[in-house]
This record gives sequence, structure tokens and C-alpha cells, in this order.
Amino acid sequence: MSHKEAVYTIGVPAYWATLTPPLQHSLVGDGVIEHQFDPLIRMGEKGITEPLGAKSWEFSADRKVLRFKIDTSRRFSDGSYVTAEDFKRSWEDGLRMDPKSANSSLSDGLGNIQGFSEFADKGTLMGVRVTDKDTLELSFIKPVRLVLEHLAGGRFSVYKMKDGQPIGTGPYIITEKDKELTLTPNPYYTGPAAGLKVVKIIVTTPDAALEKLRAGAIDAFLFAETASLSGCLEGKLAPIQCAYGQEGGHMIAGINGRPGRFFSDPQHRLAFQALILKNISQAETAFSARGFMRDDQSFLKFQSGRIPEEEAQQIIKSGEAYIQRFIKDTQTAPLYLSAASRGWQWIIDCLLANGVKLSGESRVDFTAAEFWEMYYKTFEPDIMPMGASVSDGDPDGLYHLLGRQGAIFSPILERRETCDGMESGRDLLDFSRLTGHYQKVSKDILKEVPFVHLGYLYRRIAYNADRLTVNEPMISRNNLNILALEPR
Repeated sequence: MSHKEAVYTIGVPAYWATLTPPLQHSLVGDGVIEHQFDPLIRMGEKGITEPLGAKSWEFSADRKVLRFKIDTSRRFSDGSYVTAEDFKRSWEDGLRMDPKSANSSLSDGLGNIQGFSEFADKGTLMGVRVTDKDTLELSFIKPVRLVLEHLAGGRFSVYKMKDGQPIGTGPYIITEKDKELTLTPNPYYTGPAAGLKVVKIIVTTPDAALEKLRAGAIDAFLFAETASLSGCLEGKLAPIQCAYGQEGGHMIAGINGRPGRFFSDPQHRLAFQALILKNISQAETAFSARGFMRDDQSFLKFQSGRIPEEEAQQIIKSGEAYIQRFIKDTQTAPLYLSAASRGWQWIIDCLLANGVKLSGESRVDFTAAEFWEMYYKTFEPDIMPMGASVSDGDPDGLYHLLGRQGAIFSPILERRETCDGMESGRDLLDFSRLTGHYQKVSKDILKEVPFVHLGYLYRRIAYNADRLTVNEPMISRNNLNILALEPR
């Protein structure tokens, strides 16, 4: 079979749940939909903002108005041309949908648009105006420093419904059958042709990824940082190879601090943080083959908001005074821990070894759907270990997780000072003020403990080098897609 006729099978670590952009709420889902749908702009190599659905954009002098010139030469996969109205319709239709997450997946990018809070009553976003076929104008209540980066997310992509299914302007047409995706080229795509002409995407559990790569059942595995692949980078698994991007994922243990819950007690939260981080070597061992880098802080080392390590440790160690009371109190109020990966078993082992009592419901093998339902909707667990995307270099990138309108925010994580700091930080346009403001947020995270921050995983892709090559510069913090793969 020639390369042009070959079908390449790509594994992803979890089910994507939906292909409709504004309903997307997971890392894997974002990674899948970007092959069919285009937002206005994207974060390209080295974090530079690049045109995509829009040819150009400009802010007003007060940064309260943002105008996009839409690239109306782009076409949906049915051949129809894109207009500015398509973007407005896509967003408004998305806001009418029942979100899969706690907030609408569009809320972090559109929450400061004029009329957002009135959308449910008026049925339209007053602050999103179409002034002609190729001009989309966004009016904000207040300036937002990072609005472009949020609008670059796949959830803000333009789409339309065709025969009951969403279609887009991206490089592929995606069809789904029995939880398997088939990707074929969009004949009207205006960008460079994809190297792989026919692709299948299937769910492959991280535990099975290496076996399936070696057996030829899959040719590549996206988000390979979820799998233990010891020696992959060094070439010890040949022909299976790995290519790395930047820090792509926070590894955290979320804590349910809702009123009336065990962890509504701030001393319990501090004690849990101190106990887990005293035993961080267990995490380093468990995640050693996944590109894990230990880090107790939620902002990267180069970001505004980073505080001196000795200051962070002082706050963390303050919780040690409460550990014994914390352990004692779990004897009458056992903690419920839920995770969706067996890789988190170490945290159960750690807690039990230190005398913490867990409920019989505690498990690390929930399905992704079960886990996210609890995280976003039902809030039963006390402890929810998970990963979360690292958005970009600006500290507001953490808003998606800790902002009240964040796309992956959950009420279990809400802490007043931390959330207030994330909200007010969005308004800062004077970059000289970012460091001081976000350093306070950094301290508040460690003091209020919405989660225990364990460290970062580097974005990674594993592939069969006998079948494929990888354009490594295309792999970055926010960009890990099939377009980086080419036939051998």
C-alpha cells in the first residue's frame, strides 16, 4: 500500500465525548477537534499569535473594542464560505447549549463581553457585532489583557451543522462511528495539506499504549505524557520514539472545600498539602517515566507570580502543625478520593501509610466521564487528583482552572482570595504590576489550597519511527496534533 493510500491509526488516552466545539471540556477533546475546526487565531510556534479564521485584528485605544477581519476565502467542508456572522452564530449557539462542565466552555473568553450576563434573557450577545461580511467587533465591559489567547482555543472555533453533525474549516473532515473517528482531508481547506491523508483515532488507555504501539495496533499516541514509557526519549524502545514539547500539564490533587465538607476547614487543607508534599518522592517515582518535573508552585519559573522557593516552603510547612489533627479527624470522617487513572494509586498508598482513613468508595479507576461528572456537577469526592492544561506564559493562563468563569473551573476549588485575585488580575494592563499581583495569588493558592500542586508533565507524543516521522518544532505546550506527523 502506498503512503497516499495508507490508513494511520492514532491513539488518544480518553474518549473525547463530543465534537461540537463549544461543548468541549477536556484535554483530549481539544486535541481532537482542532483537526476539523478553526478559531479566529492560534498560538503558533514559540507562543506567537498567528492568523487563522481572521486575517487581522486591532484593539481600540482603550482596549475595550477588538475588531477582527475575517478571512472569507476560507470554506467549510461543504464548500460554503465563512463570514463574520458564522463566528457570532457559533458562539451564541454554544452559549444556548447545556454545558458539559460547570461553566460554559466559552465563558472564560466571553465572560467580559458586553451583554454576556444578559444572554439568557435576550438570546444574543450584544457586545458581539457583525458590521459587514468580514468584520467581527467585540465590545468589552472592561479591558482584558489576555483575551486573544483565550479566543485562540478550539472551543471558540467557527462551525455549522450539516446533516445533524458539526462541520468546520480545518484540514480534516471527522466522522464518528462506535467511538472511533475517521479523518479525511477537507477538499476546501486553504492551508498546507496534511501529511497523513486518512487517519483513524481510537481510545487507547495509557497502560496499553506501549503494547499497542509495538504490536502495530496504533502508529502514534498523542498525549503520551499520560503513559509510562521509560527509555523512550533515549531510544531504548526502538522503533518506538518520543518527541517532547514544553510543560503541558499541571499535576494536582484537587480538594473539595465546599461549605460543610471536611476540607472546608482551612487547617485540614494545609495539613493535607504538607503531608502530600512531605512524601512527594512517591509522586516522582510513580511519574518518573512520564516526563514529570516536581514543582510545588502553580506558576512556571519564568512567569510573573513566581515567589522565592524558601517562601513557598515556609507556607507549605506551616501545615505540618495540623497533620495529627487531620489524621485523627479522618477516623470519624473517612475521605473519599476519586481519580481516573491507576497512575494515582500512589496517593492512596501514601495516605493509608500515614494513617489517613479513606472511604470504601475511594478508587483510581473511574472512567473519564464518571470523573468529570463528579468534578463539574455532583461534587461527592473530597480529593480529586487530576491533570490540567498549562495554558501559556501569562499568569492569567491559570484562569481556566481557578477563575470563577474558567472553562475547567469547579466549585470544589473555589477559595475566595485566590479566585478574587484571578478575577482582578485580568484587568491589569500595566505589565509592571503583574509580578506583585500574581505573587499574592501564588501565596493565596498555597495558603487556601484549592489543590496541592505536585509538578508538571511535558507534552509528549510517542510514535512508530518505522511508519512516521515527527516535525518536532510543531510540538509545543498547546499544540500536539496529527499535523506534526508525516509518513516515513
